[in-house]
Amino acid sequence: MKRLGLLFFASLFVAGCASSPPPVHNYLLRGDLVEAQGPIDVQIRVGLGRVVLAPYLTGSTGIQIEVESGELQSANTHQWAEPLDSALRWYLREEISSQLGYEIGGGLTDVQEWDYRVDLFVARMHGTMDGRAILDATFIVRPVKGNGATSEYRYAKSIALPQAGYVGVVEAQHQLTGELGAMIAGAIQEQIDAADAAEAESGTGS
Repeated sequence: MKRLGLLFFASLFVAGCASSPPPVHNYLLRGDLVEAQGPIDVQIRVGLGRVVLAPYLTGSTGIQIEVESGELQSANTHQWAEPLDSALRWYLREEISSQLGYEIGGGLTDVQEWDYRVDLFVARMHGTMDGRAILDATFIVRPVKGNGATSEYRYAKSIALPQAGYVGVVEAQHQLTGELGAMIAGAIQEQIDAADAAEAESGTGS
């Protein structure tokens, strides 16, 4: 077993020998707080619609480690502080809003007010025994109003953990999710720019 794997599970062995149960560590998937006050007014409304995760990511809040190819183990004492679909929705709203320069919507009740909707599907989001973190996702950007084209994108990447153990997995997933948010924001902006260009061309030709 690789050294990182020993680091991952040594604490579990010690905990099993202890008389009292080990403490549970909860990790929040959030960006840095950006202070703001006052009303939000944007002309182009973008919303994050469905956030769908692979079932293995919704059955437990324990951080998942791939111990062998296709074999996963969920941590008992190192867990996400909230279900990952909720965590991703909040974090990605923050990241996309930061990249675009204005707030985006995150509920489904106001979807008819949006100009563009993003739906996200996550196939893999876990750490590995050889010291890497994986995020594999696809997302769709579709216009809610108008006749613009629907586009689908893929983000699949693995990076080395910045430090060993579950804390390293959390830090790496923060980085990967931030990159995903930046990619989504870029795709949205491309759609907006293309729609603006088409509208300008149509106006010039009339």
